[in-house]
Parts: sequence; structure tokens; C-alpha cells
Amino acid sequence: MPCALCHGEGLKGLGEVPRLAGLQPLYVARQLFDMRHGSSAGKAAALMKPVVANLSEDDIIAISSYLGSLPPQ
Repeated sequence: MPCALCHGEGLKGLGEVPRLAGLQPLYVARQLFDMRHGSSAGKAAALMKPVVANLSEDDIIAISSYLGSLPPQ
């Protein structure tokens, strides 16, 4: 599922869905690991769980690095 469907154009957030662009890669990686392993709670985490379930550690590192390289605004 493309991230922009929920996180908006340029991954800059959409309504209550947070932006991903420009976030620190370590923060993004930790969030993805927590969602994948069920450590995060709440509606947003529940929606993300199937999206991140099959991501490898390399996938998470690549995604986190890419998101950190995007301009936040």
C-alpha cells in the first residue's frame, strides 16, 4: 500500500495522519519496529500493523532513510 494514500501528498501529513517527510530516521525505524511487534497501541498502530508486518529490517532501514531525506514542508 503506498504511504501517500494515508499520509498525504509528499508524505507531509493528511488530517490527523502524521507527516513522514523529514522525520529522523531512527524515530521512524523505532515506530515501524514497535508497530510490527505490537508494542504500539491505538487505532493508528492497528491500521499500520498489516502494512509493516512483512517488512524486513533492511526494508525498515531503507524506508526510514528515505523518509528522513525528504523535505518536511
